[in-house]
Amino acid sequence: MNDFQIEPPLVVKDTPKPRRLTTLAQARAYVGDAMRLGRPAPWRELWHRLKSIRTEEEAIEAIGDMRELLAEEDLLIPPGRPS
Repeated sequence: MNDFQIEPPLVVKDTPKPRRLTTLAQARAYVGDAMRLGRPAPWRELWHRLKSIRTEEEAIEAIGDMRELLAEEDLLIPPGRPS
């Protein structure tokens, strides 16, 4: 499932430039990096979900939840908006 494609890709605010997440493996790496910085409970829940994905349906649901969490925390750059 690591190569599961995220459509549309998640573009997140990051320094020095926005980070584009196009696969499940990239999403896991991003959340793993965020966990090292210390994130609240919703991030920990997402981290555990991303690590335990076994099916395409689970991947779709977890990426949807990740998209919502990033939007709530104003970390998501909407598709079509310049980075």
